[in-house]
Amino acid sequence: MSLADLLQWADAHRSRALVTVERPDHDPTWLMVDDRQVVFGAAPPRRGRLPADGTPDAPGPGLKAATLEALLDVFLSSEGRFTLRNDAPTPPRAVPLDTPVQFLLMEGLRLLDEWPRVARAYPDDAARLGATDAPPATLGPLDRAILEVAQEAPALGEARLVLGVSRPCLLRRVDRLRARGLVDVEGTAHGPDVDARLLEQARLLLREAQYAEAAHVLRSMLSSNPGDRRVKSLLQEAERRQVDALLARFRPTDIVTRVEVEPERIRPTERAVLDQLDRPRPVAVLILVSPLRELETLLSLARLADRDLVLVESAE
Repeated sequence: MSLADLLQWADAHRSRALVTVERPDHDPTWLMVDDRQVVFGAAPPRRGRLPADGTPDAPGPGLKAATLEALLDVFLSSEGRFTLRNDAPTPPRAVPLDTPVQFLLMEGLRLLDEWPRVARAYPDDAARLGATDAPPATLGPLDRAILEVAQEAPALGEARLVLGVSRPCLLRRVDRLRARGLVDVEGTAHGPDVDARLLEQARLLLREAQYAEAAHVLRSMLSSNPGDRRVKSLLQEAERRQVDALLARFRPTDIVTRVEVEPERIRPTERAVLDQLDRPRPVAVLILVSPLRELETLLSLARLADRDLVLVESAE
């Protein structure tokens, strides 16, 4: 079983478990999951300018971000082993986190998928990193620290040592900052990468629970580059979260009844849903009989309910 499979198993079983990871040439690390959340992570060693404010008992945002980055690095390791214990106490130097297991899993797999591209984009650690004249942006503690170091125009290898972060952490963060036009790296194209900027915008929309908006951006990107695996993966995540949000509004057991009012204007997708309501149906059954995808069915149901063209009632 891989680490990703293990986390999926723990998430599905809502387990409370301590997962300890040992890798060659790396400090051991661990995380504790409980009821589908990563509730603690191992405090990373304090090195360089790594923003690790506070203490494990009272961590600041920098320490929490550094802890999460250390956990994401684990996904890039091809060698090592992990152990899982259901009865283990919380180890010392535990940084409290409140991160869904699915978020850690999806981010880790995304970074693993993107790492070959990022590594190819920045092959030379001697290349200079520099800040641009772009206006200041709202940044998290790690990105802010990288931007401050970039003012000194160090080599990428020097920046990594000064900050005390791993090479994958630095490069993936630099790649995002360059996509936003905030830094340049010697030997790469100057200015922002439009596709990368749109991808970062979609991620921001996802974090802000604006799933429909994120999906719109991603579908636009996919129309111009249908083979982009990064965009496909993120679009699947956006649609999954959108379905989850809609199912929080319409429970599978809720009964949907068509209201006998003929609408003046109606979308073809809404008509397809109405055509299945010749009698009241539970939401779960409506999804099964609908000719549309689950997401399209639920979106059409939401529009019909908002226009009072259907009545959705609890079965209880």
